[in-house]
Amino acid sequence: MPEPCDICAATEMQAVLEVSLIGRRRVQVHRCPRCGFRQVRPRLTANQIKALYPSDYFDAASPVGYADYAREFQRRQREAYFLNRWLRRLGSRGRLLEVGCALGFLLSGLKRSGWHVQGVDASAFAAHYASTRYDVDVTCATLEEARFPDGAFDVVIQKDLLEHVADPRSHLEETRRVLRPGGWLRLVTPNGEANLRPLVAASRNAGATPPVLDQGHLSFFGREHLRRLFEECGFRCHRMRMIGIARGLRALGHLPGQGRFVRPATSEETPSSPSTAAVPAEDSADRFEGLAARIDQDIATRHRGFKSWPPYFYYHRAMKQVDSLPAWCDIGYDFDCVLERE
Repeated sequence: MPEPCDICAATEMQAVLEVSLIGRRRVQVHRCPRCGFRQVRPRLTANQIKALYPSDYFDAASPVGYADYAREFQRRQREAYFLNRWLRRLGSRGRLLEVGCALGFLLSGLKRSGWHVQGVDASAFAAHYASTRYDVDVTCATLEEARFPDGAFDVVIQKDLLEHVADPRSHLEETRRVLRPGGWLRLVTPNGEANLRPLVAASRNAGATPPVLDQGHLSFFGREHLRRLFEECGFRCHRMRMIGIARGLRALGHLPGQGRFVRPATSEETPSSPSTAAVPAEDSADRFEGLAARIDQDIATRHRGFKSWPPYFYYHRAMKQVDSLPAWCDIGYDFDCVLERE
């Protein structure tokens, strides 16, 4: 029997777009005719999701995955600067969990808050890098697999994570469980329309080759989808805004540059039939350390002294404020949400 829609529980979802997921497997994006929610169906298994994130997902030389993680380091340090100030207003100490912490860039900056910080990530390489480079406690698992105690954390951070999980509703329910009553969830997830519209445009010209959905996104949310999920999963939304307005306008086709959001297919996809493979065999300890050393070098090469200067942090923050609007505008690239567990 088909699984119901995660948002409205409608029993039928219709296939609307074939894509190549990170250039590794062909899948179908389905749409709910009742509420418009779009999601990759059938759902991927936990092993299939983990197989999307081998070490080459973080390798700038790889044709699949995230194009350049090294450039994120100073961005995450800048974010940590302001998050540390917010954490200190909450209290002098507490427990924070970042779900989908990737290489640990944000956690490394949050260690300065005085709070106890932990991470969880499904990528074995990400957990290796974060723990060996920044001495942070990272569990290699999904949040659901980690089975943290009830109410274990005061704050949970999920940046660009909700779109990667197989079952967003169950994931948010698990997030609520590991947060204490009154705890905070800070969440960023893409605008589903901005995420998919470039692929829809590309599919009209791609012939038999589906466009590449290159970062492993499985769900595509609108504002009302998120509001309903948050409310029904036990969260009070204190703030929801759209960020990345210029980028969103390009992705939506209102400004030139929509094509830059579509990566050309460069590898042979595997069939969309179920797979039992988890992390590819080539992800050995030697490969991990070799890639980690290259990322270290890339971070050092890309480092710019003025970008570590607090006045630059405030300048950049002001520019970001200009590039954001209330969530009802629906034209940005990402939703930025601050939620409290009820």
